[in-house]
Amino acid sequence: MDGPQVALLGYGEVGHVLADGLAPCVRLRVYDPAYPSGSTPSCELVARNADAVHGADVVIAVTTGADSFAACAESRPHLKPGVLYADLSTGAPGDKRRIAELLEPDGVAVVDGAIMAPIPLRGLATPVLASGKHADRFAAFAGGHGMDVTPIGGSPGDAAARKLLRSVLVKGLSALVIEAQRAARAAGLGEWFWEHALETVTEADEEFVVRLLRGAGQHGVRRVHEMEAATRMLEELGVPRTMTEATTVTLDHVTRTGTPPIPGPATRPTT
Repeated sequence: MDGPQVALLGYGEVGHVLADGLAPCVRLRVYDPAYPSGSTPSCELVARNADAVHGADVVIAVTTGADSFAACAESRPHLKPGVLYADLSTGAPGDKRRIAELLEPDGVAVVDGAIMAPIPLRGLATPVLASGKHADRFAAFAGGHGMDVTPIGGSPGDAAARKLLRSVLVKGLSALVIEAQRAARAAGLGEWFWEHALETVTEADEEFVVRLLRGAGQHGVRRVHEMEAATRMLEELGVPRTMTEATTVTLDHVTRTGTPPIPGPATRPTT
């Protein structure tokens, strides 16, 4: 087969999707220590990291964030100069910078990639942000093979920062919904609260978000007392109250430090 030689490190959920999408148009070798070597309908699984990355034009790492640096260190002796190494793991910005600091002196073109949506929903076309001076090069490769990569320039770690800031919001909301719904069920109000939660989320707009920030600043003391009452209620219900207690601590801190500024022309008054 013609086309670039590509190594894929990691064969979990993301790795399976990328392998299925890329295999028809590139020469693909996949390595994951959790999977034995052999052929699958979509790719060739190899026994060692070196077997995957040796001679590759592009390496795409989709390991866990905890394994990302070890994967790049294991790859390093076998990477040819000029190879494009795109780390798409969910790692901290500092982890992405360490990867660049290790590989770039050897002439490797390092890209920090951040997958910005659940990959089962859109498959190969899931939006990815790419940072670093070689982000445009990775975007060109990816776009030519069915991926949706947006280069943002900057340095390795910049894409990861955007991903993890989104995680603070979205995963935090997930934890809040879990805790609140558990409390609602324990109080015999599960169905009512579920409908209320859906209504609150689906009707949210910019004014709603602005009000969350400004209201915390203007009514901080009262809201701290309100959340202390909520904490006592969850304790009485026998429901874990981690997020509720954390909310109380955050709002109490706001009473002393204020809220962060609102970017842009968000000037609507609090109601």
